[in-house]
Amino acid sequence: MRYDLASYIYEPINALLEKPAGIRKARRELIEKARGRVIELGVGTGLNLPLYREGVEVIGIDVSEGMLRKARKKKSPARVKFLKVDARSLPFPDGSFDTAVSTFFLCVVPEKERILREIRRVLKPNGILLAMECSPPRNPIFRGFLRGLSALTSKITGTDFRVDVGELLRRNGFDVIEEKGLVNGAVRILVAKPSSEP
Repeated sequence: MRYDLASYIYEPINALLEKPAGIRKARRELIEKARGRVIELGVGTGLNLPLYREGVEVIGIDVSEGMLRKARKKKSPARVKFLKVDARSLPFPDGSFDTAVSTFFLCVVPEKERILREIRRVLKPNGILLAMECSPPRNPIFRGFLRGLSALTSKITGTDFRVDVGELLRRNGFDVIEEKGLVNGAVRILVAKPSSEP
């Protein structure tokens, strides 16, 4: 239910924060790496949709009908289909996708390990995961502040800066091949692939 309510404030908040923090530019650069058949997890209001390249096929999933209603209004060079789906149980066969996209999704949802198992399952062995997520900042004072803030935001919106998403990926069957930080590391951009290890 909170995601339906958040659909009304999500874009105005992002519009205020993304450009000055460099997130908008990083989002564009990340999405341009998507190729082939793409699953976008937690597509939300569709902020990424205009950024996909032509020729890409995107399946945008979300549990919130409110978010999906807004996403359906977005234009995209890609071919896009929307499904109301819970990422903890993806209704796709193994190896269905070339690319998985998660922007501020893994740092919000519960049962992250279960979702990562599902992402790894539906990705092709040579597929990639493109992620932009909240993360613990490098600066200890800033990290302490966001840790305290996360105790509140994780209950209200799910947003949690206490989880190192890079480490989470490594523990759950992914090799991180690119990683960089924004906002003193409070936002992490990651490119990962399914590990060859079982």
